[in-house]
Amino acid sequence: MAVIGASTGMFGAVWAQAEVRKVLGAIGARVVDVELPVAGAERAFAGDGLADQELHRRLDQILAELVEAAAERYPAAA
Repeated sequence: MAVIGASTGMFGAVWAQAEVRKVLGAIGARVVDVELPVAGAERAFAGDGLADQELHRRLDQILAELVEAAAERYPAAA
């Protein structure tokens, strides 16, 4: 699993992401070791995606890591 959060504040749901990560770990989920806090959510999104190219790049990296982790865990599905 990947933990991603957005908020209108300047911290981008960082504290909520930490709590979600704890819960996921407690129930046995494998969580990739990166997070994506999106601050200023009201400005971060444009139409159909992220307005900020750096956030978009980081999201792409997280998704690639998530796919890689799934392929390692379930090689027959890849």
